[in-house]
Amino acid sequence: MQETSSAFRKQSGQNLWVRNSENFPVVLCIEPWANEIQLLTGNDYHVIFEGPEGEFPAVEWGKNRITLYGWSGSVAQVFLAGKEVLSCANPVPAMPKR
Repeated sequence: MQETSSAFRKQSGQNLWVRNSENFPVVLCIEPWANEIQLLTGNDYHVIFEGPEGEFPAVEWGKNRITLYGWSGSVAQVFLAGKEVLSCANPVPAMPKR
């Protein structure tokens, strides 16, 4: 059976809501793009990842920083009050096979 081209693989959407409940701005970094924004206190940010089905974003957080990691083939967007505030439109490159 012929393998389906990666351009035609099923896509998966992953949605995350992120809120800064600290009394100071927190950095949100989207990797591997290294794009960052400041999350202001009390705002709800909607993060959308889209990419090949079967994978999911990973989350790492600390007191001053939250890092979200995309997966091979994924793209990401961040919205505040329905307005796009960050775009990671270049798909993550495929990882080399071992």
